[in-house]
Amino acid sequence: MTTDWQLVRRLLNSALDACEALDRLEITDDERGVVMPTADGKSAASVWDALQSAHIAPENMRYSVIRGRGQLGDAALFVQPVSRVLLQVGALAAELIGAQQLRAPVKGLDPYSPESVQSMASAVEDLAAWYERYLVPNVEEAVTRARSDAQS
Repeated sequence: MTTDWQLVRRLLNSALDACEALDRLEITDDERGVVMPTADGKSAASVWDALQSAHIAPENMRYSVIRGRGQLGDAALFVQPVSRVLLQVGALAAELIGAQQLRAPVKGLDPYSPESVQSMASAVEDLAAWYERYLVPNVEEAVTRARSDAQS
């Protein structure tokens, strides 16, 4: 699999930076109607239009990429496991936006230990640590060992 991870990282980082900046603005309902100027100084879309475009544009681009890959004979036969990771982590990250009590203790976050108490923030940190400290090193080791055994 040859993925341009720099391009993926560029896209994700730009979206994260934009979301962080927009969240910091704490845009009010009244401010959503404010009209933004175009590059040539004319009135164009409203703040609300821009906010809508920010989530519609990637969906439209996704379909364009699907069509483009099809035209090039590079269509995905199935959703790659790492693609599923990005989908689910993105959905999880979306749930964290605007959460006010991420550090408050909550019972039952761990489906394997429903009586345990943990904060949402610590559960997310645990997941991030799992990717870094368990998933990647252990999968790398297992695959390396299998490849070594196959060559023997």
